Amino acid sequence: MIYFFFELAAAAEPTVGVFVDLEWRGMAFADHLSHGPGIAVGASLFDDHLRVGLAGFARPGPINPATFEVAVDYKGASSVDLRSDGGVTGLFVAPGATVGRCHIDAPILVGYGGFGFYLHGEDRETPDGRKPSAWENELLDARDSSFGLGLEGGLRASYAGGEHLRPYVAARWSTILGYDAFVRSGYGGPSVALGLTVGAF
Repeated sequence: MIYFFFELAAAAEPTVGVFVDLEWRGMAFADHLSHGPGIAVGASLFDDHLRVGLAGFARPGPINPATFEVAVDYKGASSVDLRSDGGVTGLFVAPGATVGRCHIDAPILVGYGGFGFYLHGEDRETPDGRKPSAWENELLDARDSSFGLGLEGGLRASYAGGEHLRPYVAARWSTILGYDAFVRSGYGGPSVALGLTVGAF
């Protein structure tokens, strides 16, 4: 069914193409290394000189074992190790050009996102039976997470020889304006990604 759609779109020589980007990122955010998925869907315009659509990425807590030590009194200890998760979603534009079999573009993302910190493992069994989220708010002065305007820019290089499948590599810089959580006063930085674009261009 999907292959038929791409064949139909190619046969009609559309002025507007469609695509889906699927990628896996390595991120150097908040003074540590982590990883997570990214996705984008949209349209390619002007012979693939401009792509527009929706995009997002995430840092899942369960697959990132790194913890953040915080000096607070909890269950008889003077500190606790927290895990972190979050992500950003928004609109993106990516002007670009194809040179030979390489397509170079510069994706820019503007959206909304945030990252938070949470108790994990045995620490989720709270001393008084209250929900872990209640303790997280109390321990972290109601600043266990922070949200704001997410901005991201970078460069991406794709193999342009494939008719419907195009692998790519990307390097980006991300930030969340106004981010201010108890554990970190900022959550952003560089990232690199390996991905695959599926589409009809």
